[in-house]
Amino acid sequence: MSRPRRRPDLNQIKIRRCNVLLKRIYDHSGEKPKLHHIKVLRAKDKQHFSTRFVEKSLADGLLSMGDGQLILRTRPKLTYRIVRAPGYYCCHCHRPADDGSAARLHIEAEHKDEASPDPCNPAGYRRDNFYSCERIS
Repeated sequence: MSRPRRRPDLNQIKIRRCNVLLKRIYDHSGEKPKLHHIKVLRAKDKQHFSTRFVEKSLADGLLSMGDGQLILRTRPKLTYRIVRAPGYYCCHCHRPADDGSAARLHIEAEHKDEASPDPCNPAGYRRDNFYSCERIS
């Protein structure tokens, strides 16, 4: 016999994205619950933030971006330095490229007869769809 599922309390819903564990704290004093703040339960020193997470967080006002940094408006405030933005990169020298054709031209010019160091990317270049970041504070 299985137990019936309980609906979670809105105050207890946890957001789990990108190895950062955040918890929404709501103010229930009014007629409708209103988001009061977001609490950090876990945050790693090195993070990969997906473009979807960054775009949604910017739209929701949870995140601000500028000067090569991502700032999460949480308690406590988290600041990450952007090490690598989404885009095309050479697997040999990690040099950024504008697009796939520019990456192929770079591989032909600089690394012509070399095998790719990354077995998952045999062409010698990759496309990252995340922000690679290091925590500042």
